Formats: sequence, C-alpha cells, structure tokens
Amino acid sequence: MAESRHTLRLNRRQLLATATGATLTLAGCSRPSAEKPLTTKSRTDIPLRITMVGSDEEAEVISRSWSSIHEQPLTITTIQANRAGGDPGTNVAQGQADRLIDRLIEQTHQSDLVIYPLWAVPELVAAEAIIPISDEQFKEMETQTGDLYSAVRNGAARYAGEFFAMPLGANQPALLSTDEVPVMESWEDYDRWVADDLKGNANEPLAAGWAATMFLWRAASTLSQGWLFTRDDFQPTLNTEPYVDVLQQMAKTAARYSPKRQTPTQIWTSIQNGQQRGGIGFAATNNASDVEVNVSNLPGADDNKRIFLDPYSTLVSLSATCRQSAVSKRWMDWIAGGEGSDAIRRQVSGATSIRTPHQSELSSEPVRQSGYAAWLTERLQTPVTLPSLQLFDADAYYAALDTAIGKTIDGKLDAQAALDQVAQQWEVITTRIGRQKQLSAWGRAQGLRA
Repeated sequence: MAESRHTLRLNRRQLLATATGATLTLAGCSRPSAEKPLTTKSRTDIPLRITMVGSDEEAEVISRSWSSIHEQPLTITTIQANRAGGDPGTNVAQGQADRLIDRLIEQTHQSDLVIYPLWAVPELVAAEAIIPISDEQFKEMETQTGDLYSAVRNGAARYAGEFFAMPLGANQPALLSTDEVPVMESWEDYDRWVADDLKGNANEPLAAGWAATMFLWRAASTLSQGWLFTRDDFQPTLNTEPYVDVLQQMAKTAARYSPKRQTPTQIWTSIQNGQQRGGIGFAATNNASDVEVNVSNLPGADDNKRIFLDPYSTLVSLSATCRQSAVSKRWMDWIAGGEGSDAIRRQVSGATSIRTPHQSELSSEPVRQSGYAAWLTERLQTPVTLPSLQLFDADAYYAALDTAIGKTIDGKLDAQAALDQVAQQWEVITTRIGRQKQLSAWGRAQGLRA
C-alpha cells in the first residue's frame, strides 16, 4: 500500500465555466443549526483536499476533467491498495498491522473529500471522519445533475437511514458472448452452456480479490433468505446447505474454464479479442474495440427483483474537516455524473453511469450508450439491494472468504470444508470486534438507525 500526493493548478476554460458557473446553495460541513449560515463563500485560491483510494493516473484524470470547468485547484492524496486477497491465516484474530481503513481515516481527517470503497463506510462513520447530507440537500444535488438509479441510491448512497455518499460507480456482472446468449434459468443451465456450446472456452471473475464477490453474486441470484448472517445473533449462515450448493456448482463450472484466473474486465477484453467465446464479466474502461459483445442477465436474475453491490464499489463523501463546503458538495455531485466528467467513467476503474442524466437544452440527440452500459442502466434500477459487507474490519471478512473460494476452485478444499473454515474465521473476527457492535453495523447497513 502506497500513498502519494500531487497538486494541479490549471486555468478555467471560460466557455464551459460560464455554462456551469452556478454553485449549489448548500449547508456547511457540519450538521445544520439555527445559528449557522446555510452557505459558505468559495475561494478559488485554496485547493480542495481530496483523499482517494486509487492510482496516481486516475487522480490525474479527475484533476484534468475538473479543471476544464472550474478554476479551483485540487490536491489529491492517493492511497494505492489492491482488492482483498491472500490467506489471512492466524492474523485474522489480531487484524492486519497496517490496515487500509486506519490510513484512510487518518487521511480523511486531513481532507475536504474522500473517495473510498463501499465496505469502509461503517468505520468512517464511527470515526466521525465523514458526515451525512440532509435529504433536502441530497435531493437538490440530484435536481442539479440527475436522479440516482434506485440500486445505488438505496444500497450505496444511504447508510443507517441517512445519505453519507455519492456513488461513483456500481458495475454488475453480465453473461457475455459475441454470439447470441441463450436464456438461462439456473446455474445448471450456465454450466451446460459453458460445457456444450462454449467447449470450456469461457471464464468468470476468479482472480484473487474477485472470487469472493463472484460467489456472492451467484448466491444473490439464488438465495432468498438468511443472507450471510442471522438477524438476531450475527451467526454466519454461509456454511449452510444453500451456500454450499452454490459453491459446489461454481467449482464444477470453474473446472471447465481455461486455467488462468481473470478479472471481470480481462474476461470482457478476452471475448472481444476472440481469445474466449463467452463467460461472465463487465465492460473494461478505455474500451475502444468495435467488436460487439452481447450482454444478458445472470441465471435467475430475471425473476430476482434485488441486487448485490460489490463491496469495492466506489463512493465519495464529505470529510468532517472540510473547509470549503459549497464547492466541495458541488465537486462531489459533479464527479458522479456532472458536465465534463465523462472521461472519469471512461478511464477510472469502477466508475460507471449511476444516474439519469438531464438532457441538455442545446441538444436534441438522445444519450447513446454501449450495449453493456444500457444493460447496466436497467439493472441498477432494481429497487431492492442485499446488504454488502459493511462491517468493522470488513476487508478481513472479505479476505477470508476470497481465500477459501480460491482454495475450492483450486481443488484444495471441498465446498463444505471451505465455508466451514470461513464461518470459523468470521466468528474470530466478530469476537475480536464485539458481536453487538457488528450486529448493529449489519442492521445499519440495512437502513436501521440504531
């Protein structure tokens, strides 16, 4: 994990600045009170301080895009970290010595805004590092730029019944092929498609850091109750028969794939390049290929009116220590779909369309979307979301699951033994954190305020 900082000061392009010069009239960076004014004056000589979990290259894209519409300079401190992976082993009880969340909290307290993964919300909130936005203010932001799709509004923007974040993206896995994708009602249908039609020339996201989310995506399209933990005493449920069946089916199909583990975007690129005939994944950023990829829902998703968001989906929030509230909220709304932010969704990993854009009064042409983007737009309008891993030490829970799924795919553990191992490791983490504390966080992830 590395950290870097850079400041860019670039001049405003006057034409675009004129078109977007109006600022939001919003409250400051603390909860509103009768004594505090509802606006703060913006200064363009003081950089906005932003902490970002991401790369320097992505920070550069964000800075360039912002400078095209606003003269406010940015100072972006990047925290570079891979998705969870590797075997937590005996350290699961003590936690990691250098936790990403600790670095993130420290830097957020020195920033105006923070860009971070969905799983980090509970600890940022508990540390009072980020602050909520009132329903009225959030609605005003949506009025300016466009309404959020219901899945990201309910499952990412809100936590414990309050708006804490503006989502930047929410990729979802789709069935992919350059040929026609048949309708599949079950994962057994998918297995037959891979075996008979694709002759094993396919893949699904099984790379380190992705195997756990793919398992959860499969489970979300299959299971109807007992999601991950019991509601009353926070006991793991993922080593029960329904989850074991999901993993057994997953391992059966994985044995048909080519040996190389891939990420969702690597699978997309392999299909476009003709190296694979189909599989599961989503569109890559910087996708310049003219090869059309057909996209369809995962098996069982057509009848399943709910969605699971990747724990590593990206959010942006206001820091409790932000100094320039009006322009910070404007920037927060802009990066999630405002004018001039298109390059972010083309070049920043995990950034996708997450809202219904307002049509420009100067343009009568409809907004054109790729096949995957159009499919994702429809998918993210699913109203119900299953809670993601929004817990204390969530990345440790995730790493334990990812490692066990990988061992099953490699044939080192059968499905029952692997999920029994995860349940035991999750219980160790829960005991260390405190069961009631985690139970409360789990309830808050589902919208409860307590």
